[in-house]
Amino acid sequence: MPRPKGSKNRKSKTVAVVENVNERIEAVSAEIESLKEQLKAKKAELKDLNKAKEEADKLAAEKKAEEDKNAILAAVAASGKSVDEILDMLKAQ
Repeated sequence: MPRPKGSKNRKSKTVAVVENVNERIEAVSAEIESLKEQLKAKKAELKDLNKAKEEADKLAAEKKAEEDKNAILAAVAASGKSVDEILDMLKAQ
């Protein structure tokens, strides 16, 4: 007795589809592991860069404070007034 119209043997296609899906799952899993390793490396690099930035900012702030101090001392020397006179003038304001 012949098969009814539209009925096909689909086992071989199903097996091929399952194997293809399994291969893709393995490939995606391997890619995820690779990306995790890259992420870990990038996070470590970012941490080092942030640390270097903080140190550079700290040095810049110290340098600016030193420059400001020198500018104030130069202004005091140029004014011809003593430090006590300048402090009294600042308190009055």
